[in-house]
Parts: sequence; structure tokens; C-alpha cells
Amino acid sequence: MYDIHAHILPGVDDGAKTPEDTVKMAQVAADTGTKIILATPHRKDVTEGSSVAHIRELIEDMNERITAQGNDLKLVLGMENHLDVDLPDEIEAGRALPMNGSRYMLIEMPFFGRPNYIEDVLFKVQLQGITPVLAHPERIEAFQHDIDLLANFVERGMLTQVTAGSVIGFFGKRVQAITNNMLQRNLVHVLASDTHFPDGPRSPKLGIGINSASKFVGQDAAMAMVVNTPKAILEDSSFEVARPRERVAVRRWWKFWG
Repeated sequence: MYDIHAHILPGVDDGAKTPEDTVKMAQVAADTGTKIILATPHRKDVTEGSSVAHIRELIEDMNERITAQGNDLKLVLGMENHLDVDLPDEIEAGRALPMNGSRYMLIEMPFFGRPNYIEDVLFKVQLQGITPVLAHPERIEAFQHDIDLLANFVERGMLTQVTAGSVIGFFGKRVQAITNNMLQRNLVHVLASDTHFPDGPRSPKLGIGINSASKFVGQDAAMAMVVNTPKAILEDSSFEVARPRERVAVRRWWKFWG
């Protein structure tokens, strides 16, 4: 499996704190079937607390430590890029990194609200030859309130990355119901761990959502979300995705309680 969203570099953001954390996270991931992890520190944290040069050196050091432990898992470099008006300029300046040097870029929408610049910025990013991969849309308020907005972005050639834990309810029943709706509408392209810690609900156990996702999209499509599609992204390959389906009826999230 290939994990394209992970806060595994130590001391950079709110993920791994020490190199020992990184090595342990890598071991957990390898033990559960992951062979490559894309390290995606937050752009804001890298810009304010270190530098792109630092995280490039850090990933080399961590790969050496992981190999020294007898683990053949490999880390490659990306970034979780918060969507703001500066993003196109930051891409040009080399401070907003794509995924393993590819045409694909992990982009995180604002968690709350729906700023009026989001469509314009995403369009500018696409004009730069970048394909946005929208991070955890199931946890983004704008998409929770308007799933058709996400469908529109997918129609425009963008991809989505859902957190594996969302499929099985790690972020609550409401997020789980929204995730299921996205699966039913062909709006999920990749499952990733978004790991922050070696253990617990934010662990790097990537495969936890496959069985649940397969109930909506089938086993082959669910496996493609952790193997074929993320592998193609990391290799900078082109691939086709299913067109979004029309709106489907779902139960309101509060009916899951009780």
C-alpha cells in the first residue's frame, strides 16, 4: 500500500515529535502492509518553523534510521498545503511542494467557512500544471454543507484523499455518514492515514477502512484507493477516475445516535 498523507517527520508540525516516533510509525506502517509513505508536513509550519531545505535533509536522515532498523519502508517528500491566496506564488517560489516531485499536490481547504477565493486559487493552481488532491474533504465544513461543490471540483479534474479512519467512524458518526455519501457518489479517489502518532486513531494503519469502503464501491475499487491510485500519483502517472454520481439519499447524521 501507498500512504500519501502522513505527519511522520519529527519536530516539524503536530505529528511525530522525535526520530524515535518516526521510526516507530514507519514500523507500524510496514507491519500493516505499507511500503511507501509520503511525508506531508504542513506548509505553514515548515515556512514558519524550519525550511524546505531542512525537511529535505530530515527525510534523508529518517530513511537512514528506518533502514538501519531493518525496515524496507521508504519515505518520500510532499507537503500539506493550506489553501490561501498566496498558494500560487508559494508554488512558484518552491515553498509549496507537490507530491514526490509530481504534478499532483496535496491541498487542504480551510476547515471552516467558504472563503470567496477558493475557486479562483484552485483554478490558478491548475493553470500552473498542478492537479490538486484535496485533503480529507469529509472533514471540511464547506463540503459537509455542499457536497456538490466537491463534485464540481472533481468534474474540473481535481482528486480527493479521504482519511481511512473516517470510513470507520474515528471522527464521529457525522463524518462517517458524509464519507459514505462521498463513496457512493464516486468522490473518493485515495484513502490515506493522515497519521500523527504511532498508536491510536491517528496511527499509520492505512488498511483499516478498506473493508468498509468496499461495501460502497466494491473490493477492487477500495483496494485501488490504497494501491493503484496513490502509486500512480507518486510516480507522476496519468490515470482515469470514475465520474461523480448524482446526489444520493442518505440518513441524517443524528439518526445514528441513540
